[in-house]
Amino acid sequence: MIVFSRTTTDESHTAALASALADTLAPTDVILLEGEMGAGKTTFTRALANALGITQGVSSPTFVIVNVYPVPPRQDGLARLVHIDAYRVTSDEDLEPLGWDQLFDTHTKLASRDAAALIEWPSNIAHALPAPDQCIRVQIRPVGTSAREFTFTLPPAFRSRPRAEWLIERPPIRCPKTKRWTSPTALTYPFFDKRAQDSDLFGWLTDSYAVPPPSGSSPPDPDTPN
Repeated sequence: MIVFSRTTTDESHTAALASALADTLAPTDVILLEGEMGAGKTTFTRALANALGITQGVSSPTFVIVNVYPVPPRQDGLARLVHIDAYRVTSDEDLEPLGWDQLFDTHTKLASRDAAALIEWPSNIAHALPAPDQCIRVQIRPVGTSAREFTFTLPPAFRSRPRAEWLIERPPIRCPKTKRWTSPTALTYPFFDKRAQDSDLFGWLTDSYAVPPPSGSSPPDPDTPN
């Protein structure tokens, strides 16, 4: 299994991390989202949904248990995000009215072939889900008023996905031009977008990009010959 952790300082930082996961999702994925009450599971889910292009409001389906959101067309065929809050689920009888067989493959227990599923409180329905080594596990732990520690546990095969190596190996970073949090999977990383990247390049091509001298050194004397 692939295991790594990231600590975010605010919601924008968390959104950059969630965006990276969204970039690497594929149909049939099952995400186990774990954390205590108030840890930030819904905040992470909302950021993930936004990154997938879902425009309707996302809220935790505590009472309805399941919300299904359409995903704008993607080349990989992912068309739905299934959001499940299993906090109130106590038996298989609670799952039957939800159309479970339309959301998950009854044999593999993976999400249906056009969907990815994100499940809060997955331990309550562990028997209905794939084996842990087939799932994406995201654990959230508060480490301050706004700071959160995210621990990802991914199947070994995950590394072969497009951009997955970037999610695994590099953290979100503040864009040096815009100071906005940049997703690890952004094609312009460490710049937030192409505009910021081009602005930086323009600075290099002109003389407006000043490189500070090494710490402790003095600026060169213009009267001293090279």
